[in-house]
Amino acid sequence: MRKLLVIAVDQQRLGAAPGPHTFKPTHEELLRAVSGDTFEVVVATPEEAKEHYADAEIIATFPLRAPDISLLPKAKWLHSFSAGVDRILTPAVAASDIHLTNSSGVHATPIAEHIMATLLIFTRSFHKTFQRQQKHEWEKDQSLSELRGKNILIVGLGEIGKETARLAHAFGAHVHAVSRSGADKPEFVERLEKSDQLDAMLPSADFVVITLPYTEETHHLFDKNKFALIKPSAIIINIGRGGIIKEADLIDALKKKIIAGAGLDVFEKEPLPAESELWDMEQVIITPHHSGLSHKYMDRAIEWLCKNLEAYLNGQVLPSEVDKKLGY
Repeated sequence: MRKLLVIAVDQQRLGAAPGPHTFKPTHEELLRAVSGDTFEVVVATPEEAKEHYADAEIIATFPLRAPDISLLPKAKWLHSFSAGVDRILTPAVAASDIHLTNSSGVHATPIAEHIMATLLIFTRSFHKTFQRQQKHEWEKDQSLSELRGKNILIVGLGEIGKETARLAHAFGAHVHAVSRSGADKPEFVERLEKSDQLDAMLPSADFVVITLPYTEETHHLFDKNKFALIKPSAIIINIGRGGIIKEADLIDALKKKIIAGAGLDVFEKEPLPAESELWDMEQVIITPHHSGLSHKYMDRAIEWLCKNLEAYLNGQVLPSEVDKKLGY
């Protein structure tokens, strides 16, 4: 029988505590129901999975657990439980006929809420208030503002960008965005342009929200030249990948007050080195690359795998197929 191999570290049946990435027996039941008699569903730890490499046709796992395709002679499809595939899209995978799908959209709700929280922290100056609380200081902040009426520029209008735009619009913000095509403008986005118009749109933004994937094209997209276009009162928020921002240039821009602050969930090197100057900057909010985490994460990821599996069984286009040339 053809084999679908799920490589999972955090398995409930092995005693894993409930968490964002916990694989539950109900997830296995869903996969078996969709697979029917066509596929044998095997759920294994990374070590156990090795004995199934030789005959696995479908491998579903997080990118860090994905085996080299040289070890997968019968593989026809790799599925990532993550949206980002930069770590799984190796030159060998890119050159192969193997399908590659991701869990694009699984992060939309938690990351959009994370972005909104960051926006509110800055507009309501909670970061300053928290610092004063630690010092037992009672001081009203006269710099408090609000999201209503702010110009928010979303760079990358995928599922995360769209959900962020929808929420920001509900707060009364003016939402602008850039995307590769500049097409299919949602009603809650006031202005949508192609990516080549980014420089022209940066100067009017109060907040620049980066929701792009990491590719050769987006590597160090935001450097000193981009920061020079942003007004001094603006805040930059990055939940995409650390390499999209040239970190040394960002630190310099913050020191020189070329921009007012940053909310960062991703970094060029992770974990963020203890010696990084970003840690001690009062105008910087740091979260440890966890904006996508939610207790519903794996439930949504399995739903995506099932949707793709149904299409695969019916010989249809896979809903979340990755364009190997674009990298997403």
